Amino acid sequence: MMITPYLTFNGNCEEAFTLYAEAFGGGKTDFVRLNNDPNNPIMHASVSFSKYEGCIMGADVKDPVVISGMAICVVLPSRKIIEEISVKLAKGGKLIQSFTPHPAPHQEDGGAEVLDKFGFTWYLST
Repeated sequence: MMITPYLTFNGNCEEAFTLYAEAFGGGKTDFVRLNNDPNNPIMHASVSFSKYEGCIMGADVKDPVVISGMAICVVLPSRKIIEEISVKLAKGGKLIQSFTPHPAPHQEDGGAEVLDKFGFTWYLST
């Protein structure tokens, strides 16, 4: 089983998914629009990451869902990768917490928190 986030946007889904693909090192991004018209909003988008397992899906909707008290958690292999992705996701948003190690004896692991420019919170952890 894989749980996949489905994010909703108000006309900027393509911009968001382009940022997410870039932040996580590329991947296959698909956009479906009504009648394949590039002027229509995104009916369905997906990005499958080439470097990491998993994907994100989403769409442009009239009334995007406002998420409160939830974050997208991504487990990554190293602090270096978390720091690189944090900077990319924070463009136009905010780095809430840079990488912080866990307390001993797990100080080799840790995480960072980012609020992206689209209003989604990301927890990046090792």
